[in-house]
Amino acid sequence: MDNKKNKFKKLLEKDGFYLVLFVCVCLVALTAVWVTKNSIDNIASQNGFVNYEQGELIDDDKVASNDEDEIHLIKEDEQAVPTATDSKQNLANAKEKLKQENEAKKDPDTEVASTKVKQIKAIMPVEGKLGRDYSDSKPTYSATLEQWELHKGIDIQAKEGTPVGAFMDGEVLEVLKDSVQGITVKLKHQDNIVSVYSNLSSDTKVKKGQMLKCKDIIGNVGNTSIIESKEEAHLHFEVLKDNKNIDPLSIINSN
Repeated sequence: MDNKKNKFKKLLEKDGFYLVLFVCVCLVALTAVWVTKNSIDNIASQNGFVNYEQGELIDDDKVASNDEDEIHLIKEDEQAVPTATDSKQNLANAKEKLKQENEAKKDPDTEVASTKVKQIKAIMPVEGKLGRDYSDSKPTYSATLEQWELHKGIDIQAKEGTPVGAFMDGEVLEVLKDSVQGITVKLKHQDNIVSVYSNLSSDTKVKKGQMLKCKDIIGNVGNTSIIESKEEAHLHFEVLKDNKNIDPLSIINSN
């Protein structure tokens, strides 16, 4: 009986030793795993960040390369663009902010001034009825010459003595007594435009170099043109753009 007790006691002592040894090994293994995980987390926090939901390490350089365009669009200032978890939403927010900043930089006074420069004020030089039209391709009939011909201007029918005004602001370029068109005045205007007023009366008073405003009187309707002497009293009016005749109504009607 005593021998059996001694054998059982020895067995317990032997098995207990192995049990304690097993527990110690487990503790050492758990400690090693814990230390290793902390080391990995420290390295990840220095070089990137850890996605704790998935347990994977994400590299900052990789993220930066994928979202490079987005990063350059976001300016660091006092009014930061609100961010979202969606990178596309961040990009949209950045673009909207830059658009608002660019619009704020625009000067309304400058835009109004540039618009005014482009606008051209032009009027009919005399009150009357339109006679012969402008034609640079299809001939029209001349009652004086009794033939069909191209007509590089328009005839505005009006009584003799009716005042003729400048159709635009301009400078008197030339005043002459043309052997064909009669008393003629030429004005130069902006955008390389020249206007020609023919068949004026002989009492025209303007002089070369004189500056005229739109509607300023140039002279009066006369009957000094030889080639249009049998027409009703009228003003023969031409407009040239870049030294080429154009239809005067193309400018007058655009205002």
